[in-house]
Amino acid sequence: MKNRGLQVNEISEKTKKSFKERVLTAAVLFIVCVPSMVFGNWVFFGLITVISVIGTYEFIRVLKTQNHPLWIDIFTFIMTIGFMYWYMIKNRINNGGAFLDEYGHLMYNDIGISTLGLAVMIAVLFLGSMLTNTFNVPDVCYFFTMAVLITLGAQSLLFLRYVPISGVGDVPAYKYDGNYLLSCMLFIYFIIGVCMSDIGAYGVGVLFGKHKINPRISPNKTWEGFVGGTVISFICSFVFGLVISLNGIPLIHDLLDAKHWYFILIISLIMPIASVLGDFIFSAIKRYYGIKDFSKILPGHGGILDRVDSIFITGIFMTIILLIIAHFPFVNVG
Repeated sequence: MKNRGLQVNEISEKTKKSFKERVLTAAVLFIVCVPSMVFGNWVFFGLITVISVIGTYEFIRVLKTQNHPLWIDIFTFIMTIGFMYWYMIKNRINNGGAFLDEYGHLMYNDIGISTLGLAVMIAVLFLGSMLTNTFNVPDVCYFFTMAVLITLGAQSLLFLRYVPISGVGDVPAYKYDGNYLLSCMLFIYFIIGVCMSDIGAYGVGVLFGKHKINPRISPNKTWEGFVGGTVISFICSFVFGLVISLNGIPLIHDLLDAKHWYFILIISLIMPIASVLGDFIFSAIKRYYGIKDFSKILPGHGGILDRVDSIFITGIFMTIILLIIAHFPFVNVG
């Protein structure tokens, strides 16, 4: 009689080597990124800027073999990075908003892209497609979409790190009296949700994965890995968010706290699903253009975009949810 129980997959030498590379690279990223996340302010802003600059270069270089005019790449690069700073500059000039509060903390409580800037970008990119036969309509859509995703993804990370200090909607800013660690609990909660989804899906998928989700786009993703990653991510993020909130350190005062535990539960459920969606979005782009990774800058992970794809998409989803909760009148905050 055949054993119908849960069977562990045989792990190949290639998988073992890849795992070691991933762990080593992840350890280096942890050492580099965690201090900037804790200190926040311009240190974290600088880290996100570096990630955005490298990510923008990576998505532009995907079309390097098509030999289209260099001005298209330069224009796309400038517009993408400019979009990232647009909200801060607009808020500072038009609304008299301050970059820093009285404790020197950077303030950031919304995301957005210039409508005029988007119109200019799409118009110029289509002009480029008409002037050369090496840059076509699918490439226009690719450059435009990636510029928007990277901009909103980077802005969402700034939002999630600084919104506990800045306040949002009807939720007032909360003063942490210079305690940087307490102000980054929301971002730690977010990182736990995304990273445990990735780690859980990889581990469960390698050990038990047999049923592919979509081999055409991502041949290594399995339903077993998806379920395992979702469950592990939900448990870890929800327990973390609830425990620290019950101990008087809410993720966001008067918004994501013990009183509003159901918001923490909902977001904890959405994060792993959004994380997988982000992975599939960027995998679909790579399959379309016939590349494995956006670059080789991170051994075992590929490029910066290969590492932050899920982080960016999940950050966008989480930011939108928080903005809805904070601004819509049917939500009882405070």
